[in-house]
Amino acid sequence: MAQKNQAPPTEMERSMEKIITIFQRYAGKEGNQASMNFKEFENFMNTELSFTKNQKDPTILKKIMCSVDGGVDGKKDNELDFQEFFNLIGGIMVACHDALSKCPPAKKNPVPATPPTQMETAMESIIRIFQHYAGKKGDKNQMNYSEFEAFMNAELKSFTANQKDPNVVRKLMESVDGAVDGKQDKELNFQEFMNLTGGIMTACNDALMSRLKKP
Repeated sequence: MAQKNQAPPTEMERSMEKIITIFQRYAGKEGNQASMNFKEFENFMNTELSFTKNQKDPTILKKIMCSVDGGVDGKKDNELDFQEFFNLIGGIMVACHDALSKCPPAKKNPVPATPPTQMETAMESIIRIFQHYAGKKGDKNQMNYSEFEAFMNAELKSFTANQKDPNVVRKLMESVDGAVDGKQDKELNFQEFMNLTGGIMTACNDALMSRLKKP
């Protein structure tokens, strides 16, 4: 019997997959395939994020890496696993989202001086997707439950379609609601949204690493 064709990935799924792929592209070239050492991290930052080009501090990359190294496993081992890596990327995205939120509408789509990298494109895409769904019924910087449900069913349908629990979307939202501001207000700000997105991506990366380790 012929199998049904799978639906093509959504923009959100493509962006999430791209971030995982880029991490794996730089990680493990000199050792552990599941983590980035400083040299690999430096190569990633200098290649994928134009943010570093405007920094005058020659030790800025070392300081950035140290700020998240050990934030997950408690070990300052001069390496970043995917979750620590995403904590950093997510922090940059939160800062970008906050800056965009304060921009006048006419300045929200500036023409970049140089073409964005694949990483920058993926990060910007996730920010824009959040902004597309958030605030349709209230605060433009918050997703209420109906907006979050619309996002999950449209952008991460491949995830929700395989769940047997009819309340899985609500439970997912409740798992991160209030994690940042301490308020269980049935709304997600962008950082809470990123906490959830990062958790899904970390699980995907871990599953891929487990498959790669199998003989």
